[in-house]
This record gives sequence, C-alpha cells and structure tokens, in this order.
Amino acid sequence: MTPPEAAALETSLPMPVARRRRGAPRTLHMLREVVREAVYGVSRNRLRAGLSMLGISWGIVSVVMLLAYGNGFHGALMVGFRNAFGDGVAVIFGGQTSMQAGGQRAGRRIRLKPEDVTALAELPTIKFASPEYFNRLTITYGDTSSTFGVRGVATSYGTMRSERPARGQGRFLTDDDVAERRRVVFLGYEVARKLFGAQPAVGQTVRIGSRPFEVVGVMEDKVQMSSYFQPDKYCAFIPWTTMGELQDTTYVSTIVVQTTNPLQQERALRQVREVLGKKYRFEPADERAVSIQDSVENIGMISGMTDGLKVVLTFIGVLTLAIGGVGIMNIMFVSVTERTREIGIRKALGARRREILLQFLVEAFIITFLGGAAGVAASWLMVWIFSPRPFLAELLDDLSRRTDIHLVLSLELLGICTAILMVVGIIAGLLPALRASRLDPIEALRYE
Repeated sequence: MTPPEAAALETSLPMPVARRRRGAPRTLHMLREVVREAVYGVSRNRLRAGLSMLGISWGIVSVVMLLAYGNGFHGALMVGFRNAFGDGVAVIFGGQTSMQAGGQRAGRRIRLKPEDVTALAELPTIKFASPEYFNRLTITYGDTSSTFGVRGVATSYGTMRSERPARGQGRFLTDDDVAERRRVVFLGYEVARKLFGAQPAVGQTVRIGSRPFEVVGVMEDKVQMSSYFQPDKYCAFIPWTTMGELQDTTYVSTIVVQTTNPLQQERALRQVREVLGKKYRFEPADERAVSIQDSVENIGMISGMTDGLKVVLTFIGVLTLAIGGVGIMNIMFVSVTERTREIGIRKALGARRREILLQFLVEAFIITFLGGAAGVAASWLMVWIFSPRPFLAELLDDLSRRTDIHLVLSLELLGICTAILMVVGIIAGLLPALRASRLDPIEALRYE
C-alpha cells in the first residue's frame, strides 16, 4: 500500500482512529473511541439495528408480563390465605390417639379444656393464645332472624386472626368484656348486612338464642380462601366467658395460638404437643391425638406452588428473549463480515484485539439496552392497561378486588429482567466480537 493510499484510508476512517494515532491518553481515550465507534456502527445500519431492537423489546415484554402475572397470582393467593388464619397462627383441635402411651390404650378421645390455654400461653415460643367455642345459633334483630356461627373467643383472637372492624364501625372485644362477662357481640360483615341491611348496627341490641347482646362492632368485608367451621364474615364473636350462658363450656372447640416467630413455627408447635401430651398422656409424635392447622405450613405449600409457576413462566420468557438475542448475534456477524476490510485497516494502524472486541461488544450492548428500554416502557403501558386481571374476587365476593391478579412492575422484577438482558447482550455480542478481534490484518485487507 502506497503512502497516498494509506493517507486516504486513514482520512476515510471514523475520526477516533486518526485521532488515536496522534498520541492521545490511552485508557480513557480508548474507551471514548470504542463507544464512539460503536455508536457510529449502530447508526450506520439503523434499519437492521431497529429490527434487532424490536426482537429484544418483544422478549422483554414477554418476560416482564409473565413474571408480573406470576407475582400477581402469588399475591392474590397470599391475600386469601393470610386473611383466613393470620401470620404464624395455628388452630389446635382435639382428636383421638393412635398410639399406646403411659399405659393408655390407643383410640382414646382427647378433648381440650380452657385451662390448657393458660398452659400454652406460658410457653416462650407462644405470643398469644385464645380458647374458641363454636356453635350455630339463631340471632334475631326485630323481625329478622337467621342462624349464624357464634364464636366465643378472647381479646387476642381478634389480633391473631385479623378480625378488624370496618371504618367507623366500632371495635372488637376487649379484656374488660371478657373479665366482666359482658353480653357484647362483634358481627361479621354478612351477619350485619343480613340483620341490619343499610342501617347502622353498632349500639343496637340483638338476641343470640334468648339472650340480649349489644353490638359493639362490625367486621370489614373479609376475604378468605380457607376457613374452619365457617367463614368469619358469617360469624358473630362474643367473649368466651359469656359463652357459658349459651352452652356447656367444659371443653373448647379449638385453641388458637400465634407463635412469637413464624420462622420457628415447627419448634413452637412441637412444644405445644409436648405440653398437651404430658397432660393427657399421649405421645407428642401422635399427630392424631391433637390435629393442628398451621398457617405457616399452608402458606409455604402455596408459595411452593406459585414459585414453581413463576419458574416456568420465567423460562418461557427467557426463551422468547433468547430469540431476540440470536437475532442480534446474526446482525453482529453480518456487521463483522461487511466491515472486515475496515477491521484490517484498523489493526494495520495499531488497533489492539481488545479494542476491536470491546467495540463490537458495546455495539451489541447498545442495541440490547435500547431494545430493553423500549420493552420496559411498553410493559409499563400494558401493565397499566390490563391490570388487574379477574381471578378470585367474583368467586369470593371480594368487592375490593384484592384477590384478582394485580400486575406490578416491582424493582425486583426489573432487576431480574435487567440481569437476563445483560446476559443476553453479552452472549449475543461476544462471539461476533471474538471473531472480529481474531481477524488477521493481512487477510482482512485482502477481503473484497
């Protein structure tokens, strides 16, 4: 190559190459050159780069929407199950022994008593404990009467099981109500609606059985996907000490406890079985002697199911995104082939392999980033348009629609998508960049 030809080729190159030969600072200047050359390479093939970005955008939309749907599905189920019991709550039922213990035969019936609540409340792993009596009784207001579930409970029961009054609708039971055996009642949402309609219920007097009770509160509309005995909104709650006026209270229906730390739920429930086993002379390992509905275990099972669903949805989304990555890789290979002679000239003028490698990697990153940003913007718009999606609200009469699937672009979700996008960008740009960096300058200059 004659000197005039070399000078002409140098002036035809992007400005950063000629500038580099004049001895600018190496490291920072090299990075600036690489970025400029990458931007120049992308802008020179706008249509091709735009189509590649479209593939990445569609892949990001798929990943984001699928993960948002999976998170919304998980959230809807958690609302229903957490409302059903509460966090770290366990409901203990008497049962029948299936093992011989302490000289006692198997098959004995175990019936729990109110004093067992005091023994369990003294355990260091138990935060709250409440007896619970349940019966179906007639509740009357004026000319309206119907049969509902009546629960005799302690004050802590409302805290454990999230029995909250609706706004401006009174209160739950208090310690004074229990200590003084007051005839007061906290009505479930549906009980109040059927007895009072649109009229205010707080302060009114209803009759449970033949006894008058003052209404002190009305529950908010509670959504439950699971319940025992009867859903809470179809029940009335009275002090457990007053329940003796309506039925025999020698034996409780259940004991409800809440552990101090849900992470130690298994240990706490093991201690519960040990205390009851010692008193009633059965093996703590005998799970039929007392049965326990554990909210932590139930929520763990639901979380496992939804986590599995999210893994499948993520896999599908990643496959879709990988297709866009393959498109970028093909575009970059074509770009390397078209610019073979340019690469040869740059190497002949002193460009290093790492500079060539970085340039094509940055080009792939630019395409991936711009496509990803467009995909996130499109995803945000779709989430805003299509959320919430119908799921359980109609089935559970949930007017708040909290049990429908709410699509949310959380930081965690965006972080996952960003990580996936970075991996796709690296893989899509690495092979073409390696090929470009390994070109022999002599062979590259001969390329036509």
